[in-house]
Amino acid sequence: MPRPVAALTDHGPDLASTFARCLGRYSAQIEDAWYAQGADITAQERRHLFTRLFESVRQDATTPPEQLLHLQIEAKFAQARLLTIARFHDDPGRKTAAMAQARLALRPCDALVF
Repeated sequence: MPRPVAALTDHGPDLASTFARCLGRYSAQIEDAWYAQGADITAQERRHLFTRLFESVRQDATTPPEQLLHLQIEAKFAQARLLTIARFHDDPGRKTAAMAQARLALRPCDALVF
């Protein structure tokens, strides 16, 4: 049975790296919602989707497994940092800019989902 991402022909150097980063970013989104005593259903659905996509290409990835884990964690911490600034910083301008950057960082991931 073909993998779900087999139909994607223009996928850059390594889909597993892309999916690992998206998985990390959406993990941070979910944790941020937990801190706010809420639930981000969209983020949960996206994380679940990127988990499935990542698992479907991981074995064929050209990037070593430890590097994929590093990319996922790095993306998660980068997103968490932006969300922390957006939620807790004293400067309203920095809060707004951080939230805009956090949304912008998710755009490449969202573009992969129709």
